Amino acid sequence: MTLLRRFIPGLFCCLTALPLAAQELIQARIGDELFRLELAADPDSRRQGLMEREALPAGSGMLFDFPSGATPAIWMRNMRISLDLLFVDGQAAIQRIFHSVPPCEDLPCEIYQEQHPLRFVIELPAGTADRLGLQEGDVLDLGGRERTPAPSL
Repeated sequence: MTLLRRFIPGLFCCLTALPLAAQELIQARIGDELFRLELAADPDSRRQGLMEREALPAGSGMLFDFPSGATPAIWMRNMRISLDLLFVDGQAAIQRIFHSVPPCEDLPCEIYQEQHPLRFVIELPAGTADRLGLQEGDVLDLGGRERTPAPSL
């Protein structure tokens, strides 16, 4: 019984450190390459984004899916890596690219946004947009996500 009493608190500690649910992955074609994008489609996952990540491997990124009528705004507070930001409309066309955006080290942080509503923002490793030759107007394949209803929150 004593051994069990010592074991349970340690097990509880480890279990509470695990994520509650696995992040949904979207298979997307950006330029001529396939990417695995973590989906951020609710307020908590959009707020967390890629904060505190030490690295973002090639071929990966995050797809932020916003409610209809949203004008997404991204800042780089609590980021440890530079990113390319793709602002994408509901038909998966790139509307704006911010290249190699650095982490924000001091407040106030710069805000990156478009002036009109958009559905998606994609964060990729810095330099990806240039390497792939991405341009505003390019249409991406977001694995069909663009054909689903926008999130409600």
